[in-house]
Amino acid sequence: MQTSYIYSVSRVNTLSQFLLNKTDIERLLVSEPGEALQQALKETYLAPYVAQVSSGSVADAIEKTLIDAKRLVHKISPNGDMFRVLWVQYDIHNLRVFAKAAAKGVDFEGCKQFTSARGIYEPEALYDAAFKSNLNGLQVGWQEAYDEAVRFAEAGEIDKIDGIFDVAYFETSKRVAKKGNDAFISRYLEIAIDLYNLRYSLRTLQYPQIVTEKRFISGGSFSSEAIETKEDVLQRLFTFGSESFWRDAVDYYLETGNTTRIDARADEYMLTIAKEGSFDMFSSASLVLYYLQCRQAAANVRTIVVGKNSGMSEEDIRANLRMAYVND
Repeated sequence: MQTSYIYSVSRVNTLSQFLLNKTDIERLLVSEPGEALQQALKETYLAPYVAQVSSGSVADAIEKTLIDAKRLVHKISPNGDMFRVLWVQYDIHNLRVFAKAAAKGVDFEGCKQFTSARGIYEPEALYDAAFKSNLNGLQVGWQEAYDEAVRFAEAGEIDKIDGIFDVAYFETSKRVAKKGNDAFISRYLEIAIDLYNLRYSLRTLQYPQIVTEKRFISGGSFSSEAIETKEDVLQRLFTFGSESFWRDAVDYYLETGNTTRIDARADEYMLTIAKEGSFDMFSSASLVLYYLQCRQAAANVRTIVVGKNSGMSEEDIRANLRMAYVND
């Protein structure tokens, strides 16, 4: 099984060289919004995708790059199903959309623009299963989570929906990882759970007047008792990399309540873990790394395009970029 990763690892390592690089990023950053920015985008890895999408939309082109990356990883891996740990978050996102739409009487056509095709299931098929109360035929516990989320949406308690689906996401991911029995996937998920628990706990401790629900996902490397104070949370967070890696993002979050930078740091740390694991040519880490590289390249394109079009300063745009995927 391990030696069968040699081909797939070589394939994605080659493809990763064609993603957004530092030169592309600098070119985009100095381009003026509008036609100049569009032309600069056509000189990046996005060029063929912009041509493929009928709308010509950059957002649609970006989505297509990630769908193609997902399909490639699944296809060339010796055990494609275990990578569902990476895809299931998009199914959960779609269920969030459907639950809120159901509460307002909106059908699939009315909400499909907010869905993603990067999940395990096609959005329309997932919607059909939810509509027919058959979600448990796809994944254990999804129907109960969905029904509860719809009830909260109908009651106007929107803030409770995320918690329900966060739990469903991690429970599903843990089942996928257990079935796949892959060392790197299991470690990757454990760290993802740790970072989720730390960020959520920091939020509840910093803003207790807003976040009143206690939530802790099991399956990480520490217990809930280990992060009962803000000092506990920060001390443990800084073990994932270093204090200097997190400090600016944490300070920005504590000052503004904006999670953008701390979420970006979490994503970058997960990518760093995959990069370290990828030195083993016989590991699944390289395939995880490739998808994360694609996702961060896409995030950078979005950050630059949205920032430019909304009049953000170059300094602010740069602060939100995710550079861990770029090879030095």
